Amino acid sequence: MQGLVGIALAVALSALLCLVPAAAQTTSGPSGAAPAPVGAPPAVAEPASLALRQMATYVGSAEQFTFHADITFDHVLPSGQKLQFSASEDVALQRPGQLYVAWSGDLGDRQFWYDGKSVTLYDPATPFYASEPAPAQIDAMLDKLLPQLNFSPPLADLMYSDPYRQVRGNIQYGFDLGSNEVNGRSCRTFAFVEKDVDWQIWIDAGPQLVPCKLVITYRTLPSQPQFSATFTDWNFSPRIAAPMFTATLPEGVQKIPFRTVAAAK
Repeated sequence: MQGLVGIALAVALSALLCLVPAAAQTTSGPSGAAPAPVGAPPAVAEPASLALRQMATYVGSAEQFTFHADITFDHVLPSGQKLQFSASEDVALQRPGQLYVAWSGDLGDRQFWYDGKSVTLYDPATPFYASEPAPAQIDAMLDKLLPQLNFSPPLADLMYSDPYRQVRGNIQYGFDLGSNEVNGRSCRTFAFVEKDVDWQIWIDAGPQLVPCKLVITYRTLPSQPQFSATFTDWNFSPRIAAPMFTATLPEGVQKIPFRTVAAAK
């Protein structure tokens, strides 16, 4: 689950950037799970799989959208003590090739721009920024960021045109937990298990089939840190000014390589 899982952990572990350490990557597919005996119920219950697919189709097929996410994440000290931090993320997306992500949190602020030609990352607390050429479509751009630049925006899976494809291959088990409320919204709740993580997602009962909340638990890491995002203000017909997707940088900032920025903590 490259974005929702890998990037979430990266946020918790990096004080400068939302990076993805190798330990956070979930590379196992369904073949990693033990085969179910004949006659056993499916490893992923059909209501859970269907709801996840419908949500992914609803979000992924949108030509444009904006949303806000309130985020909490754990950071585990070498002593084993678990600390919790908070952040917020605002996303504006227009297909095929425009994306803006603004992150503001306890560990600092970040801005990310993609205009269909290049990606730019800036931390207002530093006099540096990073910028690199990028493919013309969002999916290809996101595919390039992690392996080539060691970076990807938090919650990046929701920015793909096919979010279901991004997450389904790593799921080993999944089940329906029924209906619950999130900030007064009626949401269906589902739980999923991967090789190294458990995650739970609340999906709006409609008419907008969007995520209400996401919680990820990293089972194999010390103290099992968690990442949580609560989503609000989904808008699928926003009025987004074109300049939003063009990097706005103060005078005097110095360009440095993406990998140099990504290595800083």
